[in-house]
Amino acid sequence: MYWLYSILLVFWGVILLPAFLYKAWRHKKSLPGLSQRLGRLPAGLRYNGRQTIWFHSCSVGETLSLQPLVQNLHRQLPGVRFVFSTITKTGHEIALQRFGSYGEGNAFYFPIDLAFVVRRVLDWIRPSMIVIVDTEIWPNTLNQARCRGIPVMLVNGRISSASFRFYRPARPILKRVLRNYRALMMQSDEDAARIARMGAPADKITVTGNIKIDRDLPEGNSNETLLRSLDEAFGFSELNTPLIVAGSTHPGEEQILLDVLGRLRRMSGLEQTRLLLAPRHPERFDSVAQLAAQSNFGIQRRTGSATKNRDAEVLILDTVGELAAAYRFATVAFVGGTLIRHGGHSILEPALYSKAIVTGPSMESFRQLAEEFRLQGGLRQISAGENLRDLQVQQLLDVFAQLLQNAKEREALGRAAYCILEKSRGATRRASETISMVFEELRGK
Repeated sequence: MYWLYSILLVFWGVILLPAFLYKAWRHKKSLPGLSQRLGRLPAGLRYNGRQTIWFHSCSVGETLSLQPLVQNLHRQLPGVRFVFSTITKTGHEIALQRFGSYGEGNAFYFPIDLAFVVRRVLDWIRPSMIVIVDTEIWPNTLNQARCRGIPVMLVNGRISSASFRFYRPARPILKRVLRNYRALMMQSDEDAARIARMGAPADKITVTGNIKIDRDLPEGNSNETLLRSLDEAFGFSELNTPLIVAGSTHPGEEQILLDVLGRLRRMSGLEQTRLLLAPRHPERFDSVAQLAAQSNFGIQRRTGSATKNRDAEVLILDTVGELAAAYRFATVAFVGGTLIRHGGHSILEPALYSKAIVTGPSMESFRQLAEEFRLQGGLRQISAGENLRDLQVQQLLDVFAQLLQNAKEREALGRAAYCILEKSRGATRRASETISMVFEELRGK
């Protein structure tokens, strides 16, 4: 089975190669960390005699969610070496930034899931355990780890409805692959039921909750420095004007938000409203700035501007890893990936700051969480889908205007969102207890 999977993976890579080369040419970038993805890791990652836990997270959101778990395990397992892999460049940058204190040069790019590549990485790192955040299923990595007796722990497992439809026909194969996990710690009962129907052994499945909910507000001098830097760049406290922070936006969403901003600024009492756009993908920073300028708005970017445009109506957050802090300054927060058929992004970061949260209709990737927020008054969600652009503009205009003009309603929404998080905490503790227990069993052998 594994050799067939490897052949299909190579075949699929060959098919996608022209599209990748075109994208690389179009955005003037190459695949970062190619040698690492092929299993050639830096000398600093080589096994040094200490027991090692290899943490894997795909991109920025998953990497940030690891922080409380890693902090807990660092206290519980002193002396253990931690290394971190990611798939995206932005995730890699965050891993270096947030986990550098656990060892210099301890972050790398996840290897291509071919057996000979995975073997090379395992020989180099020699991990005692692998911890994967969110549901990424890499058959060869799981099989090679099992062959070496390395337990693989899935943390914060989530199976969206779209992923479930994709995975379910492959149940006979997945049944063999999923048994290679030592533990499957899922976010919810629904996620647990789905992975069981995909063929996972029932005795390996537990519901531990969402570790992202346990992510506290950043503290300390580094966060104060970041907040001060954002304030200086955009003049938040200096101008003290209504601000909509639109995080993780995708193509098509920015123009809708810009149209809404133009209409809001023509309304009495909202003439000074500003919009901060934080595009999901860094390669779109320039095009989003151009789009705002073409809509006749003054713009101020986070980087690259020697002079500050304090009259700018549109602010562009063209950095990675600063969105969570930017929500601190929001009057109203909008979460992107929801006006198009994408499935949405996490609403937890603005909730941590007790902000009034608005989304579009597409929250399939966070369906259960969004439903809980709606039912308990912690979220406003418009209903118009991506094929009803004019209606989306009107509905967003109505919601934003209502919230910007009603402080009590904003505060009630933000307070409800934060209370939901407070009641749901504990996932990190449950996950770290399970990981520590398995790790201590390894030590006892």
